[in-house]
Amino acid sequence: MPSENKHYVLTVTAERDFRQARQWSLSRWGAELTKKYFVSLHNSAEYIAQNHHSLDGKEHFTGTSGLGIHAVKEHYLVYVPIREGYIVIVALIRQTRDVPAILKANNYLIRREISDICSQFSKSRD
Repeated sequence: MPSENKHYVLTVTAERDFRQARQWSLSRWGAELTKKYFVSLHNSAEYIAQNHHSLDGKEHFTGTSGLGIHAVKEHYLVYVPIREGYIVIVALIRQTRDVPAILKANNYLIRREISDICSQFSKSRD
């Protein structure tokens, strides 16, 4: 669940995406640039959490799924708002990939992971 200083939570899939991106970045750019890149991703996630209602969700990528997508450097953060000021990040996808096809192919998993997180989030607030 989101911590006191974090307004987003990652699905299992998003965690995997971030790990893979970090490994790739470390091997290509080294530790210093990778750290800067991931600070940028974190800052963008925080910005999205606080401002998702006023952002263009890029429906041409996500259709009527309720997912939003936000470009950050070479990646897209795919997210869904779960309450005011909080989002679930469901994927981190390189901008060169076929985003609609990836989201369509993983629709069931995305929905299940969002449901699990929302259920845990509700229980933690009771």
